[in-house]
Amino acid sequence: MSKMFLTLAMTLITLYNQAQETFPRMVKQAIGTSGCQAYFPGTVDSFELSYSEDGASVYTGEIEANGYNFATITVKFIEPIPDRDAVVWDGLVDSYLTFLQQQFSITDSAGLGKGHTLESHPVAKGYLDYWVDSDGVQYVIKAWMDENYLGILFVYGDTNQLNYNVQQVFLDGFRFPE
Repeated sequence: MSKMFLTLAMTLITLYNQAQETFPRMVKQAIGTSGCQAYFPGTVDSFELSYSEDGASVYTGEIEANGYNFATITVKFIEPIPDRDAVVWDGLVDSYLTFLQQQFSITDSAGLGKGHTLESHPVAKGYLDYWVDSDGVQYVIKAWMDENYLGILFVYGDTNQLNYNVQQVFLDGFRFPE
């Protein structure tokens, strides 16, 4: 009886270990010179800096790990954008994400989920959406905004197979300057 139990236990442990995705260690990394940081599954080689039409600094960076791409678009606004009526940020995030949907040929969207919070920065608002592009590639998008910054984090690939904990550490790993 104990031999059978030991064999069963070892088989289950082996199957469990094989089922786990092996990701590189999550690394907290500065997003260019924006002052923001995020956790990535490895080190992003570089962040590209460009400027929006209104002069805002836009930092982009991406890394591939285990067949998934982890990317960020971080915007540092020229002037603070207050949200006194609690709808300004919602509209701005919606506009940015709608623009990205066009750029990425998104054909399906679950719809923007609002009300997410970030423990490390309570004033920030979080937004979540799920997309599919014209090639069937799945995206999970999370945006974080405060008066001075907009951080958009997204992972794409077969996200139904992505380790949920890795996804959450990445999407909730955006850090505003202190």
